[in-house]
Amino acid sequence: MRKYISTLTAIALIALAGLTSCAEGGQAAATFSGDEQITMENIDEHLFRDARYVDLRDYPDMFNGGYIAGFEVVPFFQFLEGRALVRNNGWEYSSDDVTSETILKNVFGDTEQAVVLMCGSGARAGYVKDALEDIGYTKVYNAGGIRDYSGDNRVMGDGEYRGVRAITGEVTMATIDAYLGRPGAKYVDLRNVGDKYTAGYIDGFELISFFEYLEPQALIRNSGWEFSEDDIVSRAVLENFFGSKDREVFLMCASGARAGYVKDALQAIGYRHVYNVGGIRDYRGNRRILGDESFTLSLN
Repeated sequence: MRKYISTLTAIALIALAGLTSCAEGGQAAATFSGDEQITMENIDEHLFRDARYVDLRDYPDMFNGGYIAGFEVVPFFQFLEGRALVRNNGWEYSSDDVTSETILKNVFGDTEQAVVLMCGSGARAGYVKDALEDIGYTKVYNAGGIRDYSGDNRVMGDGEYRGVRAITGEVTMATIDAYLGRPGAKYVDLRNVGDKYTAGYIDGFELISFFEYLEPQALIRNSGWEFSEDDIVSRAVLENFFGSKDREVFLMCASGARAGYVKDALQAIGYRHVYNVGGIRDYRGNRRILGDESFTLSLN
């Protein structure tokens, strides 16, 4: 038994000696002088030293485009702006931009501690660097933007995450309330303008009238509601109204026919996330704005 205990003690002493050696000469204990030039090209050489490593992008950017292991996220747009900082002149910093020095010091810690900042391109990092230095931080570094990083510590994103749960099935009038307000999504009501005010509408949907504009400016039906690519008159008009082909597009109308047709048209020109929600006649959710059946509209 004594021999066994002695062996364990020896192992523990060896491990302790190793940790002490790392603390004395390894990167984990190395400190910053304040004079280092830190960029995305050499950031791997400086990771895991005694500093705060802060990624100023939003959380969806982190899981969509990936991130550098070792950095924590403090979102500029989703947290700092409006609470601690207000930009009065774009990305040109002035002392008047600081609205809460307390929040900045709470988030970034001791003013003597090194802070390494990054973002998408370096603009947010440069702006926050100026702010922190203005309130007394002495070792702040703008490492630049992740778009310039090609090191070994990148964790890849999935290319699609937008800060909301994934849509795995059909979206209908029964479930649309759960998918309203998704960042970057476009919600389109294809009914006539008058229908919106007489029959009501779902709050959050914008009107792009099928009969009063899209046909024939962008689409001409050659075979009823059966779509073919020959029906497309102007891809430019469709792309102008519906925007990025990577965004989510939710379509509705009165019964779902127009929404289904336009869905087919958008998919034919490369839109990847298009949903036919159906017709407002089937909607029983909480976001309906009631119409006035006595209303008449003249577009002349």
